[in-house]
Amino acid sequence: MGAKRMFSLRYKILIFSLLMTLVPVMIIGSFSYVRSTNIVRDQASKLNMETLKQIANNIEFILNDVRGISINMINNQKLNRYLKSLNANEMVYDDPAIQTLLGEYILTKKYVYSIYIQDLNGGGMDTQGARNVMDGERLNLLQRLNGKETWSLSDVYVGNSDLNVIALSREIRDINNINQVLGYLKINLSQSQIRSIYDKQVAGEHGLFFMIDPQETILSTYSDQTVGRKLDERYVRPQVFEHSEGYYDAKINGNRYLVEFYTIDPTGWKLINYVPLSSITKPGERIKQVTFLSVCLSLTICFLFLAFFLIKVLKPLRQIRRLMGNLEKENFNVNMSVQGNDEIALLAGSFNKMSRRLDELINEVHVVKIKQKEAEIKALEEQINPHFLYNTLDLIYWVGRMEKAFETASLIQTLSQLFRIGLNKGNGYTLVRKELEYIENYMLIQKKRYDNAITFQATVDPETLDGKVIKLILQPLIENAITHGIEQKGGFGHIDLRIYKEADDVVYEVIDDGVGIEPAVIDRLQGQTDRQRQGVGLRNIHDRIKLSFGSAYGLRIDSVPGQGTKVTVRQPFVKGSDEDVQNDDRGR
Repeated sequence: MGAKRMFSLRYKILIFSLLMTLVPVMIIGSFSYVRSTNIVRDQASKLNMETLKQIANNIEFILNDVRGISINMINNQKLNRYLKSLNANEMVYDDPAIQTLLGEYILTKKYVYSIYIQDLNGGGMDTQGARNVMDGERLNLLQRLNGKETWSLSDVYVGNSDLNVIALSREIRDINNINQVLGYLKINLSQSQIRSIYDKQVAGEHGLFFMIDPQETILSTYSDQTVGRKLDERYVRPQVFEHSEGYYDAKINGNRYLVEFYTIDPTGWKLINYVPLSSITKPGERIKQVTFLSVCLSLTICFLFLAFFLIKVLKPLRQIRRLMGNLEKENFNVNMSVQGNDEIALLAGSFNKMSRRLDELINEVHVVKIKQKEAEIKALEEQINPHFLYNTLDLIYWVGRMEKAFETASLIQTLSQLFRIGLNKGNGYTLVRKELEYIENYMLIQKKRYDNAITFQATVDPETLDGKVIKLILQPLIENAITHGIEQKGGFGHIDLRIYKEADDVVYEVIDDGVGIEPAVIDRLQGQTDRQRQGVGLRNIHDRIKLSFGSAYGLRIDSVPGQGTKVTVRQPFVKGSDEDVQNDDRGR
């Protein structure tokens, strides 16, 4: 069967370029439409700007009205006397008289959701029975403002509901002694009432509207979920904050908008209205139809060829780029469907061959590294004759007993048990309880060595005891904690060993209260090629975990200089078997 004829990508591009000769005809035919559209847009801009100014005036009226309410309240003698009457142990409670007083201020103010009064002892009263939060940061700000008000977003809690409000906050001071603070006032504005001012008056269908503060935080918009977030930089240009009002064209997420902005005095808040240009130019559709009637057929043909080009040429290229991204993330199990007989089809075929070969090579390297590590460990084990060592230690133990050196004999016995676990020639794995037994023997020796200046505590989740762990993985971490942490500090020290399950993983934490590690040293230990003994030990543990369980697992160091260090090891939880115990016992 003969080879398929290849249609070069170059010829496809040439054909597409020839079709683009229609563009000059479209430009000439579109001139009158663009001109008329600009006129319509300018008229719409002026009209929308007037609407935006009216909205700003309405909101400014509300802010000034609420500011006036706050001034009346902080100067209200009845409220002043009530707050002054509280002693150091009393808090504001739901006093009917005070509730009535607060309610009178907002009786006809639909835009006020509630008024909240808080005394100096932390007690509060809200006209809606809501729970307000005035944290230390807000109280410190009010203190710095020296009696002036501040506007900000705030949360109030009604039952299980969390309502977002715009709040005015200020101090309540003694009328007769303005230097004495009696409490705090917070007036919460309803988001829905604020939204009703601009709803259905701006933006239009598919449009956007935001009210933001000078820090670009969204104070009000159509979506409650967006309130409180910082406005994406794509939606706002520097000129919005450089001028009090104005407008400009912008392209956002592929859509073109007429962006209009206006400033609310004296808060500096910005009203930003995003009107789709498509809705502005909609009245000119009749002009457009008449103007482009002569080139309608050409546009249709051009569109069809453009769609063909996008589907047949660009889509496969985007697919290759997406799959290349998977390769960059070390996901080599990718494959691209091969269709057609042009250069892109050849490229897809070559890409599939490359990805398969990369996957094979990575697997080969991974296997080689595992075997290399296993060979190094076995070579080290072969250099030691454990039976000779055990018999010698046993002899020394009995000699010590005969000479009544019982403490020395006890240490020799502990050391013998330590070597029985550590030098056996098993499969490289053991059970957590066996590893814990090894650590306990190791710490008995270390405590004796440091004259009980080191205390040790192990907190172990019982579910992890029969889990499989890489042999001798915890002892180097504890040795580092002693040598590079507690010993450098001098005096007494403490080490915590914590072993627990987290989801499908088991986590080992070794925590000491030593001298800690500087951030630069941590960076070197976790990613470097430093060949110092400490770096080599930790790096070896990290590599053994990754080679055994995958790149998602390993070792992490967290430290505060002068306070201590925490080393965390994470691996998947694997249930151990009797074989792991037998392998440990064979060297005994």
